Amino acid sequence: MKPIERINMYLQFRSISPHSFEKKIGLSNGYFKKQLRNLGSVGSDILIKIDSMYTELDILWVLTGQRQMITPPSDYLNDTNSMHVDEFMSKYEAENRKMKTLESDVEKLQVVLKDKDKIISLYEVITSSKINSASPDSFSQAMPNQ
Repeated sequence: MKPIERINMYLQFRSISPHSFEKKIGLSNGYFKKQLRNLGSVGSDILIKIDSMYTELDILWVLTGQRQMITPPSDYLNDTNSMHVDEFMSKYEAENRKMKTLESDVEKLQVVLKDKDKIISLYEVITSSKINSASPDSFSQAMPNQ
């Protein structure tokens, strides 16, 4: 199998269209398909572009078929990803605790607000019943003569 065929295999594996591949590495439109059809060779300048743009693709596999298509992540990458995951998880847990505290505070405030509304309603009932029960005579007695 030739390198051009291995590149095509990778593109199919990742569902990358030949057009987007050509565009990403700076090839002219239709170049890759023509090379594939004729089982042409791939120049070193194109291989360098492929290696820089598709870092997970093992360039030795493209050239020789040895090793695997996808480069396994190095321990450094695993450690870095692990640190990012741990950092994300700790931030998520902290934000989740804050959210739970805020939700609890909102619930408490809603209870206080309902109590306040009840007190205001009772006050309005008491005030309106005092006004309604007061007779015009008692109202005029409360007012001084002029």
